[in-house]
Amino acid sequence: MSDKPSADDGQLYEVFGRQSERRPLTHLGSLHAPNPALAVARAWFVYSERKWIELCVAPADAFESCMDSSPGQSLGMV
Repeated sequence: MSDKPSADDGQLYEVFGRQSERRPLTHLGSLHAPNPALAVARAWFVYSERKWIELCVAPADAFESCMDSSPGQSLGMV
């Protein structure tokens, strides 16, 4: 069995969490899931070692890059 995700594992999701109201929302990691509900369940399971006041899950493709791969280049800037 391979550790690498396959197409059958579903979509890639990014997970963010906050431990207190004073702390910023922080990127915790990524996970694969076939649907949003299972992504949330997997996030709670994987990141349950800490007490979170907020845990957010978003599809990775929902994020837009604001930096080009070339140094000094920004996307969407004129």
